[in-house]
Amino acid sequence: MELAFTIYGRCCDMALHPVSTATAEKIRTQGRDIYKQKYLEWWRKGNTCTCGMKLGDESMVEVTLDGKPVDFDPQPVKDAAVLLRRRMYLDSKAKFLALMGYNDEVCSLTWHWANVQDFDTASFDFFVHRWDRLLHEDDFYIVDDIRYAGRFSDDQSWGERNGHSMIDPVVIDLDNVRKEVLGGDIRVA
Repeated sequence: MELAFTIYGRCCDMALHPVSTATAEKIRTQGRDIYKQKYLEWWRKGNTCTCGMKLGDESMVEVTLDGKPVDFDPQPVKDAAVLLRRRMYLDSKAKFLALMGYNDEVCSLTWHWANVQDFDTASFDFFVHRWDRLLHEDDFYIVDDIRYAGRFSDDQSWGERNGHSMIDPVVIDLDNVRKEVLGGDIRVA
């Protein structure tokens, strides 16, 4: 069987970078103008990007087997979310993080699996970030990737991407986050 999992809605392409005190202040002062400082899309540099689909009220999830729709409750996608994935930053000497990118590009993303033997919705594993606090929006889920029966998809296809706006960069004081983690106020994966 051919399995497809599609999310229709808004694409997110965000990068979370450690930055110096001087760069943190520059970002706070310049706001969105910081994106104009270097070459196009410099903010994506490194391996700290999260590109995926936002799962929210305006999103639609569709699961198909051999092109035919299958009932699917998206709650397990949300249940898989972690609040902070980059534990390495908390254990580092970094003082600040900067979150940059966009979260509003209208599109779709489909994960495809070929040769699926047996279908069971419980066989999905979702890699989901929950960035409520970073983006100041309740229930802000970004679906980064999906496995089915332990397999990553054979391929992914983006559908009709259509424009985006850069977010106001967010500067995060890691000393404050570390205090909250020690106090038990934040769940860290």
